[in-house]
Amino acid sequence: MTDSSSDSSPAPRAFSLSANHVGVGVSDLARSISFYRDLLGFNVAYERGEVTAEYMPRLVGIPGARLKIAGLDIPGLHLDLIEYIEPKGAPKAGPPNDVGNVHIGFTVDDMWAAYNHLKAAGVQFMCEPVSPTVGPNKGGWAVYFVDPDGVTLEMIQKPK
Repeated sequence: MTDSSSDSSPAPRAFSLSANHVGVGVSDLARSISFYRDLLGFNVAYERGEVTAEYMPRLVGIPGARLKIAGLDIPGLHLDLIEYIEPKGAPKAGPPNDVGNVHIGFTVDDMWAAYNHLKAAGVQFMCEPVSPTVGPNKGGWAVYFVDPDGVTLEMIQKPK
């Protein structure tokens, strides 16, 4: 964070960043794999089963952590689904306005086909798709929905 009242420039960064993956905590790894693979079209890149590497509890900052991980891919996104075997966390994700809560946005080519398909499969939506009236998606479509653990997801169809 920088202090805007300061006249000094920040020191040049000695590193660069690029996106690697998004990690999502889930309560049932097999159920979440099915949701993301079968309903959203992700490809399963790997399933690691229980991770027994000694560094993992230190990495995640939870002493004694035991977890399972699966990596899934769609163009432009690698998703790590992580089930904590021990200790268990909260049973559901919080609402979108909770501090720290994130959502994952997807671009879709046919909003209404996707919405109808997912709705028929029992996916829970916040509302029907809306057409934004301002901003970069003005004239397109957008909708929020949730995965089986209440993680907020979004589909956007760009304006034509």
